[in-house]
Amino acid sequence: MNLNLKRDQVPPEQAENWVLNISEEENLTFNLQTPPIVLQKNTYKILAGENENRVRIYLGLEPEMKEGKHVLCAYAVSAFLMGSGDVFRDYENPVFKLEKENINCSPKTAQVLENIRRYRKWRAGNLNADNPWARFRKYIYPKAFLISKYELHEIFIMQNKEEAQISFGIAKTMNALIYPNVKENRAAKDQAMVFDFSQPCPPVCDESSIFNSEENVSD
Repeated sequence: MNLNLKRDQVPPEQAENWVLNISEEENLTFNLQTPPIVLQKNTYKILAGENENRVRIYLGLEPEMKEGKHVLCAYAVSAFLMGSGDVFRDYENPVFKLEKENINCSPKTAQVLENIRRYRKWRAGNLNADNPWARFRKYIYPKAFLISKYELHEIFIMQNKEEAQISFGIAKTMNALIYPNVKENRAAKDQAMVFDFSQPCPPVCDESSIFNSEENVSD
């Protein structure tokens, strides 16, 4: 069946497969809770600015566990094109925590970095070394995603939505799935309108960024 897909839109069957793959990983490597990760339109406008900068999303872990699982969180920063190549550098400020109501965490950079490094330790398999699958996480789960401006422009400008939800699925590595609506629990078959044109870190990283520091993390 031929579908008239928008730019960067994932075919529903493919997106469903990615979501089911991450469900299978919950028994092996993905022992995390994932609250809704929401990017609001006002936050997007601040980060994109007049120069239409890209948005980079770093993954972190909350300090407290829930029901025996670590809790995933996410932070968004503005990334600008440096020179004529494909190198995007991060602005250190502002940085927003992507909850249902986005929080400007610029005054709390130390806390942001701590949560990001906690995720890096989980990713490296250091937080629960007794799990024989933990050492494989670094091959599956990125540190961050550099989001294309096209699907965000589609959601916020063309569709005039006030928020977008960022969820995840796995092809070979974890992909960022971007929805123009927010749901607490999304069924695997609920993939009618979802976008993916993110570039994961690695390989698309800003090694000079304070948010990409590998301090105290064994990779």
